[in-house]
Amino acid sequence: MFRAQEGFSVALPEDWSRLDTSRTGDLAYRVTFGAEGDPRTLAVTYSERVGPDPVAVWRDDVEPGLRRADGFARIGAIEATTYRGYEAADMEWVVDVDGTRVRTFGRGFLLGDHRGFSLRWTTPAADWDEPANDRALDTFLSTFRPGSP
Repeated sequence: MFRAQEGFSVALPEDWSRLDTSRTGDLAYRVTFGAEGDPRTLAVTYSERVGPDPVAVWRDDVEPGLRRADGFARIGAIEATTYRGYEAADMEWVVDVDGTRVRTFGRGFLLGDHRGFSLRWTTPAADWDEPANDRALDTFLSTFRPGSP
């Protein structure tokens, strides 16, 4: 179990660690996890500037930026759901990164007071259906515990 100084926790594979942290002042951050030589990543994003509709956050705030990525294509509709009792939405997409097609599953959820998290699981698109990837995503979603800085 990884306990981030930012206040959240999530179970990670044994050889995984924090690869990168980016911040937008005190209002937002993204922590990316992975392992050397493993093309898969988990990104945890926190923001204090999200709107009241998680579907609209993906559609209006996130997707326009993703559309600038090489080869961007959304897979299916943005789906409203719940996560740990919070309003949430799921979005999947593909992009081309350094000549490799990658696929991402994103789950964003609202904590209230304009605060929210997203979990983004990214893996080479060709490996998307591998059982190990399903297990990893299920583990991230079942063990993630939100907090705030």
